Amino acid sequence: MADIDPKAHALSTAMNRITELQKQMTDRILQMAAEIEKLTDVVPAAEAKAFLKARCNLPASEMSTYLGFVKTLKGAEDILRTARVSFPVVKALVAADQDSRQEILERMEIGARIDTKDVAVIRRRLAQAKLTPKEALAAHHRKVLTAASRKRSQESLSSFRSEVSNLVRDMRRLWLKLLPEDGATRDDFKQRSSLLLKSFESLYGDNLPASSEVQKTSGKYVIALANEALRQFQDGRFGMHFGYGFVEGDGTTRAINALQPFTGEVPLQIGPVAARRHPLDMIEALRPRVLELCAGAGGLSLGLERAGFRHVALIEYDRHAAATLRRNRPNWNVVEADVREVDFTQFRKERVDLLAGGLPCTPFSTVGRKRGKHDENDLLMEGVRAVREIGPRAFVFENVEGLLHSRHSDYLAYVLRMLSKAGYDTGVHRINTRDYGLAQDRSRIMIVGVNKNLPGAFRMPPKFPGMATNIGDALLDLMRENGWAGAEAWARSMRERPEFDRFGNPLGTGALSDTIRGYQGSPKDGEARRSLRNRVSYAPPAKTAPTNAEASKAGFVPGLTNRMRARLQGFPDDWEFSGGFGSVADQIGNAVAPAVAQAMGLALISALKGLETDWEALMGRISHRTIVEAPPLDQGSEIALPLTSVLASVL
Repeated sequence: MADIDPKAHALSTAMNRITELQKQMTDRILQMAAEIEKLTDVVPAAEAKAFLKARCNLPASEMSTYLGFVKTLKGAEDILRTARVSFPVVKALVAADQDSRQEILERMEIGARIDTKDVAVIRRRLAQAKLTPKEALAAHHRKVLTAASRKRSQESLSSFRSEVSNLVRDMRRLWLKLLPEDGATRDDFKQRSSLLLKSFESLYGDNLPASSEVQKTSGKYVIALANEALRQFQDGRFGMHFGYGFVEGDGTTRAINALQPFTGEVPLQIGPVAARRHPLDMIEALRPRVLELCAGAGGLSLGLERAGFRHVALIEYDRHAAATLRRNRPNWNVVEADVREVDFTQFRKERVDLLAGGLPCTPFSTVGRKRGKHDENDLLMEGVRAVREIGPRAFVFENVEGLLHSRHSDYLAYVLRMLSKAGYDTGVHRINTRDYGLAQDRSRIMIVGVNKNLPGAFRMPPKFPGMATNIGDALLDLMRENGWAGAEAWARSMRERPEFDRFGNPLGTGALSDTIRGYQGSPKDGEARRSLRNRVSYAPPAKTAPTNAEASKAGFVPGLTNRMRARLQGFPDDWEFSGGFGSVADQIGNAVAPAVAQAMGLALISALKGLETDWEALMGRISHRTIVEAPPLDQGSEIALPLTSVLASVL
């Protein structure tokens, strides 16, 4: 053994192992194709696709390959297995024409090694072989001329992009008083706009005016808007301050912003880019609009407000929860109504950026009756109706993880299919309060959809382990407010206790609260054991903080008051709740944690506006900031100072 060349031995070992792994990978591909074939034999293709996406997390690109396998490669399994084909090769074979596929399989059968490049070469060769000499020559000429035309177009586009970028930059400089606002400057802008308009029309055509009825998220509308902006500048109609509105008094659509997509540059970043002002100034200038369903006590509302959203309306059926919203935010438009009776088409004219809602979770909760779509409280399809009738740019619906249970899989797949038909790329994501600075282990799902015509892609917000806390530190001051002498020792034990997730994986040191639920008048089965294990009682909620007299009794475990529960949910201490004791407990337990809502809101702004987010600055510094309603952008100079400082930093 000592005489064996180490290099040769390593190569031989690697070859054997890699070959075995390749065989296993091919077997898995073939097994997957067989399982999906069984499914499509029983379930219609549309339902199968929705199920595979929602329950199996199968990407659309892989799904189409497996669904096409039966029509194209059925019967060739032995050849594929012997050739140890990879998934990219299977995908290329499914997409190939019959003649190309047949030749490739014949080559594989005699031992040829085929990769995706080989598939592409064979497809091109066979396509050319079907042409007559004259057809082949014509195809060659088309290819050469197309390449020359493409090169010329790219050069023209690059020049146009540079000129547009310079125009936009100079207009911003004018607004910042860095250029003289005189006749010469305006004449220069008019001349440059006129030349750019000619280039624009040669590249994109003479498009419809921006006022035409064109879907506002489509590429056609973006082009039409820029065309109208250049025509306006060519005619010397500069209108208002920064951005120059299309018409006087228009504070939402700015002509200068219509040219931004054509600069090829990344828009402004959300957060401080060496800015002298707070990063929220930029978000408040954007002020995206949100309409909220089942607003409850305002947890989701408060988080979206912190993220920079402005509420068009908040719909809430429960009178006590509606009173809570009005009590804390008198300026909010709270609509006390059952969402099943609301005509959402009335909100279409509001240009809603985001439709949000903490839809009832009891139909899907693991501690409820689990009746799902048959539960009278299920409002998921009302959420779908609201999406269709309002046409928001994006939506987010919060619910419990129980919705992902297999018993609800058909229903969830149907909901996702309806949302896709409505024109939205939709995904189901998990999020946990413990990752956003709360001392509570509360896992929820977020159903997020973005209009398919929007360029931005939604990404879940990052987690923030550095913000972690524990129930002892979070509640110490509230636990000792009635003089309980053992509060410090209790908090210390909570601070030092190891914490594990539900699968037994260690999370670190520092006890987390169990999920805060709605009112429980009496302890559920096992509640006493849970209280002793966690050293805190959840049900029923305590009326007051512990006293020494209560602590002296045998078996004492401190209970959580509604104020403690609200803090564990992330409500600020000055958030006031309306209603009786049980109603307040329900409002708290049913709420979306504001910190989670804030993180989701920032992620959605990033997707909607195409901006990057300075997460550390925004999550770390806004959480306890008092929000003051920002003035609209068309009121002149009130917003000018903070926005000026942000823009000056990037010019």
